[in-house]
Amino acid sequence: MAGPLDDPAPLPAVYRSRSPAEPPAPPLEGDATADVAIIGGGFCGLSAALHLAEAGLAVALLEARGIASGGSGRAFGQVVPYAKHGEPHLLAHFGEAAGLRLIVALAQGPDLVWDLIDRHGIACDAVRNGLLFAAHVPAAEAGLEARAAFWQARGAPVEMLDAARTAEHIGSLRYSRALLDRRGGHINPLAYAIGLAQAAAKAGARLHGDSLATSLVREGEGWRLQTARGSLRTRHLVICGGAYSDDLWPGLRRSILPIRAHQLVTAPLSDNLRAGILPQGQSVTDTRRLYSGLRMLPGGRMHLSVDGSGFGPSVTYREKAAERLRALFPEIGDPVWEESWTGWVDMSADQYPHLHRLYDTAWAAIGLSGRGIAFGTLLGREIARRIAQPEHPALFMPVTPLKPMALRPVAEPLVAALMAWYRLRDRAELGGKA
Repeated sequence: MAGPLDDPAPLPAVYRSRSPAEPPAPPLEGDATADVAIIGGGFCGLSAALHLAEAGLAVALLEARGIASGGSGRAFGQVVPYAKHGEPHLLAHFGEAAGLRLIVALAQGPDLVWDLIDRHGIACDAVRNGLLFAAHVPAAEAGLEARAAFWQARGAPVEMLDAARTAEHIGSLRYSRALLDRRGGHINPLAYAIGLAQAAAKAGARLHGDSLATSLVREGEGWRLQTARGSLRTRHLVICGGAYSDDLWPGLRRSILPIRAHQLVTAPLSDNLRAGILPQGQSVTDTRRLYSGLRMLPGGRMHLSVDGSGFGPSVTYREKAAERLRALFPEIGDPVWEESWTGWVDMSADQYPHLHRLYDTAWAAIGLSGRGIAFGTLLGREIARRIAQPEHPALFMPVTPLKPMALRPVAEPLVAALMAWYRLRDRAELGGKA
């Protein structure tokens, strides 16, 4: 779904080169009808389309550009069983019962992703042997130990690694401790999204690209959506535009703040170099406040989520990323960057996704806050269940009222200043190093 934002570059070539062709998604033309209209062709919208079509409803999905052309096709690729905040924060924020229900559901997010990949034969370079979370300074180890203890008490395959095992898994002496969570993994997010689209189309969903919804009105018991070349009457409406949401539904765009996420990919490393870096295939993220993801792609390219400008013109801090890579893996030397891109993340005020019931027959999911793959897939299924199976026992996501973000008109400079403060704190804790 298009909004006030645009992306300055095509979808990542490193993703496109290993993704299948998109299923047919012609523009909406003429007058059409559906049981459910979905706006937005990212993880959440595609998951909702697939699960609703499998439930036997007539589904039409409208995407302003192409499938996964926004944040979903530009994501870093980690499949994470957590929200942005830790478990104690969820319990305090949502309350004991609702918080625990959400924690348990999120822990099952990777299983849902892996199940969809298997069931629909989605070829997306899925690596399922866990995620590494490393302590960037010794003071950060306590938080990782608390998370490990929380999940170990519940029988999850989560463990703390000592310095020797951390070095063994990462291939670097940089970190003293790390948490290994074997439930997670990483994928090609564009290929995964296209696979969801193929599965949804096979189940009967109608996909329409180049179909920006320009107006929305109540009509009888349902809704009428207008595009440049057609109209769609529907009983139920689902909006999953993420950071690219516009003002089709008043107030939705102003409930989140779009923030740029930056990524870099190196040229392929030699066989000797790649053999010693992340040798067991996990991706690693450390506990610093800003982006720090690192993984190995097929073909030996290193993929980093890195710091950069959060708003306005795109500026990726390449030298800072190179400094970090040299500190982790001195044998690489000066990295050769082969590709870079940015995408927009829909950040909510509390950094949790929000599920809104906009009207009796209208839903929106927004604010994924950098947890789009597993959480977005779960939310798509959640919306499908609320429409097709409203008494389903596994509903987990609290429904919250839509409200604009406080101080939204001045949020960008305030968040930019906060990000600058985070950079200073991270740098200070690391002794001036990246």
